[in-house]
Amino acid sequence: MKKLSLFSLAILSIFTISCSSDDSPTTSGDLIGKWYFKEYKVAGQTIPYDDHEECGKDYIQFNANGTGANVDVWDCVEDIALFNYTRSGNNITVTSDGESDTVQITELSSTTLKIKTISDFDDDGDNETVLIIFTRN
Repeated sequence: MKKLSLFSLAILSIFTISCSSDDSPTTSGDLIGKWYFKEYKVAGQTIPYDDHEECGKDYIQFNANGTGANVDVWDCVEDIALFNYTRSGNNITVTSDGESDTVQITELSSTTLKIKTISDFDDDGDNETVLIIFTRN
């Protein structure tokens, strides 16, 4: 359930980044497809995503028709939470369970998706800036 909340927050509060250098990460890649959770970056620490199972990996799926799914593999069964989304530049607005949030893509290439959000990642009552990193095979 926490993964769904983090995902919803991540997809719902992306920040716009402008790049002035050719070495800066790109955000012009294709969002459509399946993205696997890789790691989080919070307060200067990198935290590997460790909720994958031998029989499958958790992922998010963005479809071309504005729908998507957050998929949690649990005991080798996919638990699917559906959502709708719109993209405007680097901003993605996701609607799930009647709630909408906007998040920002900080990097999007053919193999990497990075989303920045602000949430109470460690459940201590204080919000942290969280970078969620996904990969695509």
